[in-house]
Amino acid sequence: MKVKTGRRLAVKVFFIFIAVMAVCTVLSRAADSVLVAQVKVQSAGRGRLSYIYEGTGNIVPKKEEKIFLWEGQQVEWTAARGSKVKKGECLVRFRKEYLEREIEKKQDELTQLELQKKEQQISARKSARVPAAEGAYQALSEAKKKLQRAESKEKKAKAAWEAYKKKLSNKKKEADKEAEGDKEKQETGGEGDTLKEQELKETYLAAKTETEAARQERSQAQAAYNLAKKEDAAQDKNNADAQEAAKASVQAVGEQVEAVRKELKILKGYKKAGGKILAGQDCMVLENSIQVGIITAGTEYISLGNSGWKLRGEIRKEDEDKIAKGLDVSVQFASGGKTETVIESVEMEAGKTDEGQEEEPGCFWYAALPEGSGAKESETFIWKTEAESEEEYEQVISLSALREDVEGAYCLIIEETEQMLGTQQAAKRVPVTVLEKDGTKAAITSELGKEDQIIVSSEKFVTGGDRVRIKE
Repeated sequence: MKVKTGRRLAVKVFFIFIAVMAVCTVLSRAADSVLVAQVKVQSAGRGRLSYIYEGTGNIVPKKEEKIFLWEGQQVEWTAARGSKVKKGECLVRFRKEYLEREIEKKQDELTQLELQKKEQQISARKSARVPAAEGAYQALSEAKKKLQRAESKEKKAKAAWEAYKKKLSNKKKEADKEAEGDKEKQETGGEGDTLKEQELKETYLAAKTETEAARQERSQAQAAYNLAKKEDAAQDKNNADAQEAAKASVQAVGEQVEAVRKELKILKGYKKAGGKILAGQDCMVLENSIQVGIITAGTEYISLGNSGWKLRGEIRKEDEDKIAKGLDVSVQFASGGKTETVIESVEMEAGKTDEGQEEEPGCFWYAALPEGSGAKESETFIWKTEAESEEEYEQVISLSALREDVEGAYCLIIEETEQMLGTQQAAKRVPVTVLEKDGTKAAITSELGKEDQIIVSSEKFVTGGDRVRIKE
């Protein structure tokens, strides 16, 4: 009986132990669900970042035209800013007497310019002149001939003198042999010969002096000829420059003549139209600096928009290198309508205030206004577009997974360990280097593996080492 009672007790204890373990397990699970943070996880993957850009804009005409008024005209009427004008309708109307006065003034200006053009055409012709080098060359030729004659004369005089000296020398030798002792005879015969020799010598010396003078004259003539050639070359260059300047003046005056003729034609057209500037096509008055009743100063203008409408979006300075042709854009009009379009061009230009004054140059995108958008002319809008990064990164994680403290940027991953009660999950800190971020993701470099589960959200605050449980 005692043995059976012991066995029953052992069985009873065993079942009680099993029941206690089951209860403890249930309680442990319940405690985990209350105390252990439940988290959501993702893995790092290869990808690109996406950037959202937005701004404001307005609807503008496809083409703009500015019409400036002539000075000295009195304005009787002009179309108001924002008004729509049909083709052939009046934009500006002048008083006829002022218009006729301007036509007369332009006619007189045209006449003066045509006369000026004729004068310049005459100046542009090559002027006839005798080069200074021609006269200097003739003088040089004469000097050369004179030198040749003088040298020939000198040569003959020298030859005659030397021949006579030789003759006297021979004669003296013969006389000395015939009458060596008759000194009187020798002296008498020698005096006449000496006079003759002296005369020939003087003739030679005179011819030599004449040659030197002719040589000097030839040198002066040569120098004069060289100088004349340089002066002619300089004069030719000056004449050529003057011709070119005159030709340029003819062209410039000719352009002025054509410009005045066109203006005169336009003014006569206004006169024929009753003193009116008429719209060449359907348009809208974008700006108008003209006041009725004023006498124009020549700076007044009316700006027209025509050929349809397009979207013009302003790009923030920091986004100028991010917005490009081909991006899809969402547009929300001030009147409430929405539309989608594609950027057709990006341009740098000066913006304008509501008063029409130009602002500092900025960057703008342009796109066609989709049909059926319901938008109004000159209406404003806000726009938004999304663009991917050019670079594809090896590791991209959710921005919610990125954490940062005094030690730097990091993320938490799930680390699993085997315990007596089973497998336990805990958060493990992994340092990362942030390369770039967009609104939802971050590109990083780290030691994360493809299989690592990165915590992206948690019901409770979690730090490295904390137990966690993946939310199913």
